[in-house]
Amino acid sequence: MTSTGLQSQPTSAIIAEHLRERVVDGSYAPGAQMNEARLAGDFQVSRGPVREALQRLVQEGLLESRRNRGVFVRELTDDDAAEIFAAREVLECAAAAVIAAKPAGERARIAAALSSIAAELSAAIRANQEARSLRLDYEFHSRFVDSAGNSRLSRAYATIATESLICSSHGVGAHPSHGDFSTHHEALVELTRRGDIEGIHAAVHQHLTRA
Repeated sequence: MTSTGLQSQPTSAIIAEHLRERVVDGSYAPGAQMNEARLAGDFQVSRGPVREALQRLVQEGLLESRRNRGVFVRELTDDDAAEIFAAREVLECAAAAVIAAKPAGERARIAAALSSIAAELSAAIRANQEARSLRLDYEFHSRFVDSAGNSRLSRAYATIATESLICSSHGVGAHPSHGDFSTHHEALVELTRRGDIEGIHAAVHQHLTRA
């Protein structure tokens, strides 16, 4: 990998994004050690930015630092997955309270953006594109939370959502089945349009606890 694409943004941030993607898609398996020197060579940068990127992912909970041993990809357990999905429900319901209070026109715009993602998701499910379906589910719920317009809520959700995607992609713990995806997302679009906070809470709870 060349450093050409690393010029326009902070190097450590761009490296962290690349590494995050590789953890999510399984390129770096749970328990794998992250070799700082090797990564610096791969990205053709000094070890400083790589170290900063690794520290960022440790703070996010995707990696863990083991004293006198190095940095490793965190191994998520079924108990971790249960905590992650419970936290998702809390954060999504918090976002729902903000969204439901918005004017009807703004809710309609949010619903339209979510509907576009839901349509892509339905197409991916029909095509049996499992990895793409999981990504679009991640995008849908992240967009929903971001629509609340609360940067701290979005920041907290981003880490939880990434961990959730890892659990679903790697089959860790219980997670919503693909068969429920289309119905859930279409219902959430309409509930968002109406500003039905109780309906949103019920839909999110059912989606995240069905399995």
